Amino acid sequence: MLDRVEGDPYVVLGVTRDADDRAIAAAHRRLARRHHPDLAGEAATSRMTRINAAFDAIKTAERRVDYERARRMVGSPDGTGAAGRPPGRPSGSVLDFGRHIGWSLGEIARVDPGYLMWLAERHEGARYRAEIEKILERFGPRPATTGVNVPPWQRGVHLR
Repeated sequence: MLDRVEGDPYVVLGVTRDADDRAIAAAHRRLARRHHPDLAGEAATSRMTRINAAFDAIKTAERRVDYERARRMVGSPDGTGAAGRPPGRPSGSVLDFGRHIGWSLGEIARVDPGYLMWLAERHEGARYRAEIEKILERFGPRPATTGVNVPPWQRGVHLR
């Protein structure tokens, strides 16, 4: 959805970021009347395509949340969001920081369980520690530490 919109959809539609569904729909209708190819000619086709893509990206509150999340996930120079878009099938809490921004803990566990072990040891991961422990427990302990009574994020994990 985000990659179909050329430019910021709020700018394309001429609405503020706090606009509601009604204001966004009204802006879309106003621009569609003005730039529709049947009225403005073939030259308006590309402009109308941009208007429709922008409207599709932010027409409902849910879509606006998805758009803002995707916009934040674009990587930054400090590595935030560097893991890219979540792979799908989310489960558990969703991180709002770090290289896996926008990913759920379950998605991270399937792709990069080592990151969860690292996160559990850090101050930023303290609020997720119990959830991370449960997730990593499903992967099982490394054979050398079987029977040792320490959290999985302290002994490491392997995929069964």
